[in-house]
Amino acid sequence: MLKYTEFEFGFVLAAIGIALTAGFGYAAVLAVMIGFDLSMGAWWAAMLQAHGHAQLMGWTGLFIIGVSLYFVPRLAGVPLRFPRLLPWTCAFLTLGILFRTLAQPLLHSHPSETVRLGLRWMMGLSGAAEAIGAGFYLILLVGTLRRAARHRPALRSVRIFLLMAVCGWVFYTAIGSTLVLSAACEGSTLLQIAWNRFGIGLFLGLVLLPVAMAFSVRTFPLYLRLPAADWPVQRIGMVYLLALTLEQLPVLIALLNLFPEQEATGRLFSSIGGVFKGGTLLFFIWKLDILFRRHPPWTTRRIGAPGPDRRPTRKGLPDYGEFGRFEWLLYAAYAWLALGAGLECIAGLAALGGIPSPADPDAIRHIYLAGFISLLIFGMAPRMVPGFLHKRRVAYPALVAVTFWVAGAAAFFRVGPLVLSDLMDRVPGGLMVSTVAFGISGLLSWTAVAVLGWNLWATRRLKKAA
Repeated sequence: MLKYTEFEFGFVLAAIGIALTAGFGYAAVLAVMIGFDLSMGAWWAAMLQAHGHAQLMGWTGLFIIGVSLYFVPRLAGVPLRFPRLLPWTCAFLTLGILFRTLAQPLLHSHPSETVRLGLRWMMGLSGAAEAIGAGFYLILLVGTLRRAARHRPALRSVRIFLLMAVCGWVFYTAIGSTLVLSAACEGSTLLQIAWNRFGIGLFLGLVLLPVAMAFSVRTFPLYLRLPAADWPVQRIGMVYLLALTLEQLPVLIALLNLFPEQEATGRLFSSIGGVFKGGTLLFFIWKLDILFRRHPPWTTRRIGAPGPDRRPTRKGLPDYGEFGRFEWLLYAAYAWLALGAGLECIAGLAALGGIPSPADPDAIRHIYLAGFISLLIFGMAPRMVPGFLHKRRVAYPALVAVTFWVAGAAAFFRVGPLVLSDLMDRVPGGLMVSTVAFGISGLLSWTAVAVLGWNLWATRRLKKAA
């Protein structure tokens, strides 16, 4: 019998700890100061970059690593080959993220030359530590995928998404570490903005969205009683990868200044890629059938039925409520994804037609990150992590509904002012309302993470038979 490695809860602790400090913690400070028009020093730009990196690598990245290194080996039918690397992976990545999020804003505080030199070393070490941690993760993940049992059709259908994630981690880590080391050597407090934004786009497009799609295909039929994924999942993944390449490759060519005379053509192809990418995401949502529930669940094809003495589960769901209303968060997450994909299609078509885009790229990026990815984590964590810890329920199911309302409000207040900026400018008092909403969005996000963290910590402390 195969012996699989136990879940490394340290990834959850590190992700939530970083989210409460440099992630949503920095976001709360910045949102309050911007939303309430408070005086800000020159450090805000450095804090903004540090916050974004902490959210990507810490809040989302560490969660993905911890869950994937537990889930993928079981999906592949092979245990991890080097399980002792798990705590080292978590330690190096956490240390690297903390070093950068501390050093980058402090470099703007005009420290003495000795302190400044120490902070520059801290910046440089952060890039090295993150590269080592990401390298350990890729060794574990790629080693598992290479040794996967051939008779695992469940893995084969989502392999393309996992391979995209591997490439995304390689590219983002390489770009990020290079930019950090360069900034540390030059004594700069800001990473090169265009390259940093390109790296974020790659991480979102190659890691976050594909991993979310892979986990949705494999777990939602069980957690939400959706129809089985008997549609060509792998082909949709290939179309998505082609669209993403078409969207991002011209950006890379422009950054490298390879064909400056063809810049307009590059923007044309990038817009076409954006349209196809958004369309592919919408098609994926439609086939997943999570928002409209057009088809009966996979359980209708089962032979036999539970006995009459068995307590009925919640209507349309396989559980009894012991994980709270986690499904609300998953439905909301996919509603945000549909909105982001739709706006990406509209923005691409507007660019092709030579008219101003109704959606700012920053708004679409925050729809994906603050709306889709964050709400997906808020919903999946109380449903998946208890099972990983051999618990039968989450400690406080009622808190999952609290998380839904707080995190949902935070996402709306964060993204709404960006998406509805033109409309709010025309409404009397609209600008004040949108800035105040933006100002409290960070505090709501921080509260949602704190509630989730407390719930998972209490779940870990439950008895195994609970």
